[in-house]
Amino acid sequence: MSKSVMEKMVFVTGFARGGTSWLRDCIGSHPEIEVLPRERVVFRDMKSVDKIRQYFEIEATEIPGECKFIVNKAPANAPHLKFAAESFPESKFIFIIRDPRDVLVSHQRGTQKWMGGANSTVKGCMKKLEGYFKGWQDAQSLPNVLLVRYEDLHQSFYETMDNVFTHIGLGADKELLQDIFKKNNFQAQTSRSNVEDRAAAKRKGVIGEWANQLKDKEKFWYQQSTFFSEFMQKYGYGWKLNTYQNILQAMKEADVHFLTEQDLLSRTLDTQRVNVVVQHDIDYLTKDWCDQSVRRTAEIDAAFNVAAAYNFLPLDDTRYLPKGIKGVLPLMHYIKERSSLNYIGLHVNACEKYYPADAPDAPGEHVPHLAEIETYVTRMVQDYGSAGVKFKLSTSHGYGRGKKLPNNRDTPLIEKKLAELDIELFDTTIRPVLQKAANFSCAITDVGGVLKPRGFNNGFDLTDARAYSSLPKGSFIRFLTHPGNYPVEQPATIVMRTLD
Repeated sequence: MSKSVMEKMVFVTGFARGGTSWLRDCIGSHPEIEVLPRERVVFRDMKSVDKIRQYFEIEATEIPGECKFIVNKAPANAPHLKFAAESFPESKFIFIIRDPRDVLVSHQRGTQKWMGGANSTVKGCMKKLEGYFKGWQDAQSLPNVLLVRYEDLHQSFYETMDNVFTHIGLGADKELLQDIFKKNNFQAQTSRSNVEDRAAAKRKGVIGEWANQLKDKEKFWYQQSTFFSEFMQKYGYGWKLNTYQNILQAMKEADVHFLTEQDLLSRTLDTQRVNVVVQHDIDYLTKDWCDQSVRRTAEIDAAFNVAAAYNFLPLDDTRYLPKGIKGVLPLMHYIKERSSLNYIGLHVNACEKYYPADAPDAPGEHVPHLAEIETYVTRMVQDYGSAGVKFKLSTSHGYGRGKKLPNNRDTPLIEKKLAELDIELFDTTIRPVLQKAANFSCAITDVGGVLKPRGFNNGFDLTDARAYSSLPKGSFIRFLTHPGNYPVEQPATIVMRTLD
């Protein structure tokens, strides 16, 4: 016996600008679910159960062939969730919430007309959200409704989507969830790497943007609001900022082991603790604030007694002008003076002079400019040597080439030349060994003012000690920052957590 249309229906509702479109797309990527496009606000506009049923029977004819379920989304249905879920107990309803501060930012940064006016003010936007959330409060005891946090979908995608499909009544193995993730992560859906498009439905794809975008008086409003103070406390929306210092503090609370330079050279992990290598790639020193950001980072590392690498580009790199050696050497001395655990490395950038980021892939040993690249590796080490700086370790500068050859990481000639100069390239000679020896490996990298957690298998905030204490003993985390690119005290946004 075939299902009725309402037995097939999965309705997504919740906060406007809270991820309803994204959740609908994720659900609709299941091979046994079809998407009914356009928002259908029938539960707001119709009060006749029979007419609503007839409406969907007609609209479902848009979907060709047979399917087990049909998903549709409409945030405006949120205040009417109890009526909808009670009237159609055979249907499934999913309500998505999001940090209300990020919802406000999304309204303010969006360009669609309905996002302006009162919806762009904290009072107006939150009045609407409070009314939407009351829809969940009224319906939360019903068995056919499920609450999802945007942040859990963002940071614990597999677990969250598995719960969603279980609620719907479908299975989803790991392979299917991985496929759904590949189709629906921010970059796959937008072809943008978390770069803002204010006119797009999927604007930026980050969490925690409120810390940098909201005015102080708007932040204060949430603290004064009884409703939203209680809401935020209940659903885990705190005030701890995603700063380097707060993340280090969480790691210290979890009693991680910070790998020293000697640990890396000897490929040694503490098998009874989580191991973290902290690396700071110094890409910009063109402004005084760049220098101050690096100095402040060294002070934070010293305060937490953290071993950290500070990796410097070649002295003639234009991103170190106009000071050059006169700016780099005092900064290196300052870093070392703060803590004996800090160590200085070379940030190898031998390819950028000859192969810009958009240059085509040139694999093989007999390609133009390899001789010049080899010579430049020697010269960058000699330039520092003349200033009394000797390196034991190096990291590779990415600059956007990915895996195209030649690049600073995957070109064997560079690793070989560094080895002749008694310098080990961390990316190719040390990291693979540590990852293989570790019981579990993951990473946190910051690029362009955003943090990218990779490989974590939990959804805890990066400022929560449980994000690290919950990992297996003997785990290995690479924590890479770029403190000269932006003030180290500036809160970072978080991009979607990946498991690869």
